[in-house]
Amino acid sequence: MDKIRILNIDIDNLGTKELLKKLSRYGGIVFTANVDHLMKLQKDYDFHEAYQAATYKTCDSKILMYASYFLKSPVEEKVSGSDFFPAFYQYHKDNDDIKIFLLGA
Repeated sequence: MDKIRILNIDIDNLGTKELLKKLSRYGGIVFTANVDHLMKLQKDYDFHEAYQAATYKTCDSKILMYASYFLKSPVEEKVSGSDFFPAFYQYHKDNDDIKIFLLGA
């Protein structure tokens, strides 16, 4: 899996389908990086530590996507939380073993 470094964060270069497959197989925690997160990561140590604990970090911002093109490492797809949640639900809707927990929603 390719990673794209923007400032002090490595963004996983995954599309929605690939992320769904990896989560189904291995589990994990997904953070969806946006410009606000990127700015907080520069100054907030605890926020940075939480980000480091995430299994997957996806691009949730057209601005970060454009930055990745500028850095000559284009992000495959913008995978925002608001788009990923319904995809995750649809992917697992018939799986009784999958539980969804929303924090701060």
